[in-house]
Amino acid sequence: MFFLRRILSVVSLILFGITGLALATTEYTALISSDMFDGVRTDVNTAAAGIITILIIVVGLGLLVKVFR
Repeated sequence: MFFLRRILSVVSLILFGITGLALATTEYTALISSDMFDGVRTDVNTAAAGIITILIIVVGLGLLVKVFR
């Protein structure tokens, strides 16, 4: 058990050293930018406008039924 733990600690140190060295030589690039969500924002706005439009139509029909009843 001790031998396995020792191997894992050495391997993790080696991997951390390799990735740490790789991170030190590269510059930061964002994986996600806010420009990627413009399509989602448009879809949400379209859905909200559709729901509000349907609500206005239903309320208008309800008022017409109430007036002419």
